[in-house]
Amino acid sequence: MYSCINCDAEVEELYRRYSPSVLKVLKCKRCGNLADKYIEYDPVIVLVDLVLLEKPAYRHLLYNSNFQSYWKLMIVLLLSETFRVWPTSDSSKNFDSNDFKTTSFEVERSFYILLAYTGISLGAFVVAVIISTEIRWFITGKTPDKYKASHLVRALIVGGCAKLLGLLGLVWQHVAHDSYYGLIHGYTMLYMLTAYSVVCESGRRDSLLGLAAGLLAHKYVSSWLSSFTQELNATSI
Repeated sequence: MYSCINCDAEVEELYRRYSPSVLKVLKCKRCGNLADKYIEYDPVIVLVDLVLLEKPAYRHLLYNSNFQSYWKLMIVLLLSETFRVWPTSDSSKNFDSNDFKTTSFEVERSFYILLAYTGISLGAFVVAVIISTEIRWFITGKTPDKYKASHLVRALIVGGCAKLLGLLGLVWQHVAHDSYYGLIHGYTMLYMLTAYSVVCESGRRDSLLGLAAGLLAHKYVSSWLSSFTQELNATSI
């Protein structure tokens, strides 16, 4: 089953192909609009609407498109976030530049450790969001018909794409890193709120409550891993 990008109703068909070059997009029986206008659109236009936080574009991507490389997108997000944090991390500043062999080994090792920490923190975020959402469905007893935990994971991965803008800061070498990354985090929240509301069919307030547990878990795990690393370095010295 597919989904109407306008009213989110289930539809059996999105289009009918009468010949290799003739395709007719079908209308939704509930709202009377085209079930998915993006079928005839260029992917660049879909990407632009995703950036503009248009819910129909998210429904098209999550329910009606053939995109399945979410795991590749997740790896790109992990690497980009690690590259963004790595130059400013404490582990990359405490090496002796005179010892090239030791320094290169330690720098590479610190990158992989930071990559693992980033994966654990983001994993904690996703798990906490899923658990809090399932608890909310259990309490209210109103689970959306199309809701699946796998769809929510995909939505969170898509929502995290806004963090890729952080790589521009490394290229442009911004002076005001805090304000720049603050804007990126704010836009990422809007991205995730939109994706979450599409999957869970909820308003922005309920979506924010659903993401709050994930944000708290991410912050707690990140702080714990940072303190654990500092204690480990202190004991090794």
